[in-house]
Amino acid sequence: MQDGISASAVGPSTIFPRGFLWQTPFWLLAAFAGLAIAHLFPLWLRGTLAVGLLGVTFTFLCALSVIEARAFAVDHAGIRIGLPASSRRRGHRRRAPVLVSWPQVDRVRIRHRRRAVQLDVVLTSGAAKELDAYRHSLVARIWRALLLLIPFWYLRRATGIATPSGEPPRYRLVLRGVTVERLRQELRALAPPDVAVTVMVPKGASVSSATSAPGTTAGPAYPASRR
Repeated sequence: MQDGISASAVGPSTIFPRGFLWQTPFWLLAAFAGLAIAHLFPLWLRGTLAVGLLGVTFTFLCALSVIEARAFAVDHAGIRIGLPASSRRRGHRRRAPVLVSWPQVDRVRIRHRRRAVQLDVVLTSGAAKELDAYRHSLVARIWRALLLLIPFWYLRRATGIATPSGEPPRYRLVLRGVTVERLRQELRALAPPDVAVTVMVPKGASVSSATSAPGTTAGPAYPASRR
């Protein structure tokens, strides 16, 4: 088995920071408000422009949903999440990808999705405590939300997939180019024995996940988690 695995992550969070898309309805409402008070234009023209804006917004969101980038890699050191620092966007170097070392990982959950695989990297309680100030500061959250409204400020922000969320904190990725079984085997072979690798299955189905030591893909099974 190869000494690591990489895959493409899908979605706008691969290149944009968390919460970036929330500015879409903000600017759309601002445009609608501008059309509502623009009495110099006839009503039919303003209505046509409003429908056009809705169409452009829908197309924009559909395009973002299929963005795909090589932003996931795993080896014996841990899990790397984010685009390579050597890549560029609009002439600026990207922020370095996040390395989640294995001691920071409590468990990994894998779930099948349509034409993709969802991966949740759940952090340990120790790693979660380090994120408390960042995650729970109301002032910091408001400030970050306001900064999202500044054009191109997102270039200085960490991407969404490289920002943990939820409770307990986790990194969530949607991957393509890899199957659930292959991802399970690779993660089980690379992760320490105390890191649980779980395949989430629908209720009524059954699956086992190996808990063997690194370098193997088989071992004693434990009950799979249910949705």
